[in-house]
Amino acid sequence: MNMEKIFEWVVACLSSLVLFLFGAPDKLILFLLLLSIVDFVLGLRKAYKGKSDKTENGGVSSKAAAEGLEKKGIMFMVLIVANVCDQMFNAGGMIRTATMWFYITTEAISIIENATLLGLKVPKFLVDILEVKNKLSNEGKLEDEGKGEEEDADCEETY
Repeated sequence: MNMEKIFEWVVACLSSLVLFLFGAPDKLILFLLLLSIVDFVLGLRKAYKGKSDKTENGGVSSKAAAEGLEKKGIMFMVLIVANVCDQMFNAGGMIRTATMWFYITTEAISIIENATLLGLKVPKFLVDILEVKNKLSNEGKLEDEGKGEEEDADCEETY
């Protein structure tokens, strides 16, 4: 076999694997990928301007950036699980689509938060959504990253 044929086989195998794991490359997954990239870039810009809430001084941190990329990677791993569940239960794309809409919404909210911290004016209804999210978070109704183990165990019961 020549190198060209080997390359074609490798590309075909990798493409098949990606299609199996993520499903068809439809507009939703491309939109989620775009939002993830925009959110990460805006997060870096926010840190560059010294407005990051991920570091003490508000500046750029390779550790914070790596954690952000890790969260995005985990998000796509959850999407893989949702897609495989969809295939196993013959759900017609419902589980994958619902999971993608959840993450699309999450990424969009994060983009709006980052944009407002960078001084961009956003429509009032979007600010209202952020205020509701922050209020719920402050009341402990949304996940809090600083929870103890006992609180994590309590959350597992509510699923």
